[in-house]
Amino acid sequence: MKKVIKNGKLILKDRVLEGYDLIIKEGKIQSICPSEESKTEDDCIYDVKGSYVMPGIIDIHSDMIESYIQPRSTAVMDFEMGLKEAEKVLAGCGITTMFHSISMFREGTWDVKEIRQAPQVKRLAELVARYRHEERLIRHRYHLRYEIDNLACYEQVKEMIQKGYVDLLSFMDHTPGQGQYKSLDIYRKHQPNEGRDMTEEEFAELVKSELEKETSTFDQLKELAEMAKECGISVASHDDDTMDKLQINKRLGVAISEFPITMEVAKTAKQQGFKTVVGAPNILLGGSHSGNLSALEAIREGAADVLVSDYYPQSLLQAVFQLFETEGIPVWEAVGYVTLAPAEAVGLADRIGSLEEGKEADILVVKSQGGRPCLEKVFVTGECIMECHYRKAD
Repeated sequence: MKKVIKNGKLILKDRVLEGYDLIIKEGKIQSICPSEESKTEDDCIYDVKGSYVMPGIIDIHSDMIESYIQPRSTAVMDFEMGLKEAEKVLAGCGITTMFHSISMFREGTWDVKEIRQAPQVKRLAELVARYRHEERLIRHRYHLRYEIDNLACYEQVKEMIQKGYVDLLSFMDHTPGQGQYKSLDIYRKHQPNEGRDMTEEEFAELVKSELEKETSTFDQLKELAEMAKECGISVASHDDDTMDKLQINKRLGVAISEFPITMEVAKTAKQQGFKTVVGAPNILLGGSHSGNLSALEAIREGAADVLVSDYYPQSLLQAVFQLFETEGIPVWEAVGYVTLAPAEAVGLADRIGSLEEGKEADILVVKSQGGRPCLEKVFVTGECIMECHYRKAD
């Protein structure tokens, strides 16, 4: 039986199409045809009554799973329960493909909570890999964030890539004085209790030890990047803050620049062919919580390609509609930041990311209500996995 979505505003790559039906068969978009040509006898009909119909959201950078598995420093919950509970929330945010993004920190790092320790990172990656072959609400993928000072786990990263546990690899460097922590004041505020429990001498000693630590060599990172490429895995960098760093990343084979620190770096990265990534929470907050580049300014200046949720999955659909309703960006362009662009960045654009014949039917039905999105239906591979029936208040 075919499924037919009728009376919707179909958000395509470059326009909104009205008066057309979207036909789903065997989990894929079979056709998009004028409503008067659509034969719907014996089909399952979804009359969406003028709501928007858009591709499912693809989030390639989010660590929200951490809070579902380790909600407190001493409370580590069952991993599978955490994933199953998280995916219900993700589906309710319109996210149909999630790249769970967990950092692999070295032992002794000040914020190396248990979920970020190597054994737990590998355990979660194995579970996500298993979920690719089981019945799930959404698509689960794994984004391994390798901290380049974690030399002890270098071989484990290679093993995880070779075993197919990794779907996206990024190189992370949280050394103070550069990248995300170019400002030492910001670095201090990210310490436990915002650094108030440290004396000036203790903080200076921490910075000194971090600056003197050993990190992976260029050749080691190059080896990881080449292994990833051989496996069809995209490689990203994190918090690029200089032109020199972009050049190094280019030589490494990095294709994605996540959260560039300045407008100049973001523009240069885009000009040089990197997919540039900014955070949707940054848009909702009106700026970076770390005092770095404004995501909205980057979009206004044409210096951003992809929006990710980072730590707040609810932000993606909200940010899309803010760009459309408040900034006046065409809705198909705003939607592209969370659908086709991320699909292209991770090599999935042949399967998902846009409403096109032959692609898998990951689809959202969204109503605009007072300028805000109101999610009504979620489809993954043509199955309606969630419907929201809003009632009038008592």
